[in-house]
Amino acid sequence: MKKILLALLILIFSLSFITADDTVPPEEPPIVEPDPVDLRIPADGNAFGSLLKPYQPLTARVRGMGTTGVAVTGRSDTFYVNPAALASKRLQISAPSVQLTAYHLYDAVKGGGDLFSLGSLVNMASGIQEGYGRLLDLDAAMSFTVGGFGLGINTTFGVNTFADNGRYGLQSDLFGELRAAISLGYGYRFELPMDFSIDVGAMVRFSYLAFTDVFSAELLSDMDNFDISQHYVMAGFAIPFDIGINVNMPYGFSFGLVSRNMNGRYYMTQHSGFEAFGSDPFGGKADDSMRFSFDTDWSLDAGFGWSYDTWYLSPTVAIDFRDLVGMCTTDDFTFRDFMYHLNIGAEVRVLSFLDIRAGLSQGYWSLGLGLDLWAFKVDVAYYRQEFGDTAGSYGLDGFTVRINLGYDR
Repeated sequence: MKKILLALLILIFSLSFITADDTVPPEEPPIVEPDPVDLRIPADGNAFGSLLKPYQPLTARVRGMGTTGVAVTGRSDTFYVNPAALASKRLQISAPSVQLTAYHLYDAVKGGGDLFSLGSLVNMASGIQEGYGRLLDLDAAMSFTVGGFGLGINTTFGVNTFADNGRYGLQSDLFGELRAAISLGYGYRFELPMDFSIDVGAMVRFSYLAFTDVFSAELLSDMDNFDISQHYVMAGFAIPFDIGINVNMPYGFSFGLVSRNMNGRYYMTQHSGFEAFGSDPFGGKADDSMRFSFDTDWSLDAGFGWSYDTWYLSPTVAIDFRDLVGMCTTDDFTFRDFMYHLNIGAEVRVLSFLDIRAGLSQGYWSLGLGLDLWAFKVDVAYYRQEFGDTAGSYGLDGFTVRINLGYDR
């Protein structure tokens, strides 16, 4: 085999000499700058690499339970995690829900002062470490489920961070991100003997993405001289879909499997600024030279669940394994790799109105509370989220508050 490879190398070098030009190359060949749009295509290692992860609306309940829910069929908000949950045919109306998440909360308050002041925002930026990260999220949503059908409309605005080459804290890069999605799903239950049943579900989304060019975090301390309207805006859409299955067993046990974000390619357009973006948000008038596309990641997830309902105490336990393909193809698989793919969550509902939650997500703990007053519900969660490539490499603390008006029974 080595002899064959050596012969191929000799042949390649020989052909290169035969076809080479006899002219003497310049001492300093001209440097060809890449197309500006290429610098803004999300890819591993550049500022926008975090956008390769698919958009998945996650509520404070899911966050408080360690980001689990693949096999949890008892609540309608889990159909964003596994569309097979729609087969329970729950009636749910959420109109609307608003959710705010602040990251780097410890960095914001450790210096004292007002949590909502500009100084706290600067403190949050000062805690930015190497790699991808997040400063805040603001979510607004409406959803409706009945008879196995589910409709969700979600919008999320976020501020992302990226630091590398020794440029951390206020020297790191920031960029704004807007996600919007209309999700339509259906689930159906097949009844089997001996209290077994199988739920299958599918969900398709029209997913819209817009993000700005990067700007320095130092500008947070001098907002008067910052005009974000002058920055490039990249915008486009994708139409991914999810397919899931749940096997429901006696005594409240369940097993779930979901293939998420298939067909997750975004078709994007680069706009010269906010004015151009506002006049043509879907890029129909743009030149072909300003168009590009990229693929977001898909995943195959599995989960185990158990729940038991009574009027006074209703416990739920969930264990999820995220990205089974990545877990099974990892070279030199270690315990740290195992923890990176493992999420565990638990919830106890007391007297049908108070929810107490806890979880373990990629090695980080999470806590949550929920207050359900029929048509008014408040959920909070405090957790750490992994933004690195391995468990324990870069965990950010996040605090989420969600207020929901509606009905969920």
